[in-house]
Amino acid sequence: MHIDELIDAPWIASPSSNAEPLLGVWPGLLGRPYVVHSARDWLTKLQLVAGGFGVTTVPAQLSPVLPPEVSLLRVEGAPPEIRRVLVARLPGRPTPAITAVTRAIASTA
Repeated sequence: MHIDELIDAPWIASPSSNAEPLLGVWPGLLGRPYVVHSARDWLTKLQLVAGGFGVTTVPAQLSPVLPPEVSLLRVEGAPPEIRRVLVARLPGRPTPAITAVTRAIASTA
């Protein structure tokens, strides 16, 4: 589906936080999304989607456990996402474990 088809879609989101203001809504969506339901857990979100109450975003890892009434669709025409990761540590020389974790995070980005 094309991103333009999602502009007026009813969204099922998760409660907002400062870090993720519209978790479950397509990032970079033009305009203000129409959020019809907010659910704290994946099972509830997916059951609302299965019931035809709206759409949500899901990580690809959830595809094997989706209810049969839920279909995954690839969204095209969206600008690339930019994600930031902040690594915090205590001052001083990093331990080998901290260096390994930091390198692992950087290599996946």
